[in-house]
Amino acid sequence: MTRLLTARLLLVAATTVAATVPASAQAKATVTPADIDRLTGAPWRGTLEYLDYTSQKQVTIKSTLAVRRLPARSDGVTAWSMAVGYTDEPDANSGETALLSADGRTFRGEAVQERSVDPAGTLRIVTEQDGPDDNRPARFRFVYLIGPATLSIQKLVRFAPTDAFFERHIYRWSR
Repeated sequence: MTRLLTARLLLVAATTVAATVPASAQAKATVTPADIDRLTGAPWRGTLEYLDYTSQKQVTIKSTLAVRRLPARSDGVTAWSMAVGYTDEPDANSGETALLSADGRTFRGEAVQERSVDPAGTLRIVTEQDGPDDNRPARFRFVYLIGPATLSIQKLVRFAPTDAFFERHIYRWSR
């Protein structure tokens, strides 16, 4: 009888706690390979706008992005080749292998915080990661907006001990 009563109390307590926590916090956000596959296909063309720490001014340069899915891996991780080009500064071109964890909770080493799709079909993915910026420890927040013909990747930075993020850079591409 005592075990049954204890089990019922635990069930009521768990239900009460779950009801007070927002639904978005109850389930972890995940990204699927199909979400990232939306980046593949024809190259993206547009700009990179960034904050130049030296001059404290916004700088805009032409940019391209080419994304290609890589062969399947045995560990369940999905990979894409991502090549960023800079039309007027080809020496700055870069590339990476972007990895999506098997459980969809990390992309490019960043922890997935949010995933939503608006009525127009634009996918919004928000990730976070710690790292150095301007030779200081920082928290990064990346906001990916993936539409049928537009793509933006915004990098926000927060230096400790502040709570406010500021925009470090934003890529805006279309095809």
